[in-house]
Amino acid sequence: MRRKIRQYLPALLLYVQRRVGGERGFLVAVRTRDICGVNRRCGMAVHSLMMRLVEKGLARRFKKGTYIIERRAVEEVLTALREWI
Repeated sequence: MRRKIRQYLPALLLYVQRRVGGERGFLVAVRTRDICGVNRRCGMAVHSLMMRLVEKGLARRFKKGTYIIERRAVEEVLTALREWI
């Protein structure tokens, strides 16, 4: 994994951890805009990280800039993100 992508990993990890604790339901929505704002470099890095999770089957792409993680898979996602750090 490239260094430029790796620098946005902690932001994604913190975002997922915060979303899991405070919300109801069985899905967790990960929005690129919430993590990065209008920073396009960050947006592309988060996109590539989330697509790696999609390839592993831990997340789904919902629409442009929005990914969905099922609550039962959140622990696997968090461990995968921690391993990449």
